[in-house]
Amino acid sequence: MEPLRSMLFTPGHRRDLIEKAIRSGTDAVIVDLEDAVAVDAKPAARQLLSDLPPSRVPIFVRTNGADTGMLWDDVVAAGTSGVAGLVIPKAEDPGIIKEIDGALTALELSDGREKGSTGIIPLVESGLGVRLTYEMATASSRVECVMFGGGEQGDLVADLGCEWTPDGTGLMQARSQVLLSSRAAGIEHPFEAVFMDFRNLDGLRVESELTRRLGYVGKVAIHPGQVPVINEVFTPAPEVVEYQRKVLDEFDKALAEGLASIDVDGRMVDYAVARVARSIVDRADAAQRAENRLTQQEDGT
Repeated sequence: MEPLRSMLFTPGHRRDLIEKAIRSGTDAVIVDLEDAVAVDAKPAARQLLSDLPPSRVPIFVRTNGADTGMLWDDVVAAGTSGVAGLVIPKAEDPGIIKEIDGALTALELSDGREKGSTGIIPLVESGLGVRLTYEMATASSRVECVMFGGGEQGDLVADLGCEWTPDGTGLMQARSQVLLSSRAAGIEHPFEAVFMDFRNLDGLRVESELTRRLGYVGKVAIHPGQVPVINEVFTPAPEVVEYQRKVLDEFDKALAEGLASIDVDGRMVDYAVARVARSIVDRADAAQRAENRLTQQEDGT
């Protein structure tokens, strides 16, 4: 999975809004079949997946939950559309992740597509989901991203009975546990879900900076106006990237000379420090690729 900074939800029954989302500046789009679509409109939204607008921006689909009776219709519709992946809401059952994996494999093979080309993103929105994040993350090799759903007055807040604030105090343990479980499972792209008050960009920045400091690599937007703030927060600053490139250059030279611990501008650099530097540089390079995709989308190239 390509590293992402931002993903933008858009209603799955509105082609015009999907087109706008693709051009919004987000790194990826999530076509929503769940909360944003009335029950009567869901069949039309599934049908629309077979005729999505052309996009250089990766497109994901959020399905309905496993307890709704609509999940498998969504999996079939999304799995035959060639999207980058499926976001599974209220994820709390590793067995369901395995079953979705099997269904996607059958759909890919029947369509002549590469096995494993469709990703799975569990969206954690319950106490049980928090508890079983590691098991879900390791249930399928398709899981390369796990999403923490801690939105204001959302399902997880209700389930935990905690108080939501932008500084994240009430959700700190759950947010940290999902991150820890994801990283322990080898997930390189732990993601933070939505900030509900889309007009409160200062609050969005506070929450985004908190999650970035914890180790999350990006955040989901529910409105295009949130995307610039999210992209800014999750893009490493140029001066930081410049220094980290220097760290890697000096460390690679040292390794060639048989050294694994050196001084760079008065700071010790070893394998662990170089690993952090490489992750920062990789995120910066991915951000530039995302900007390039947007430019190509706008130019029609």
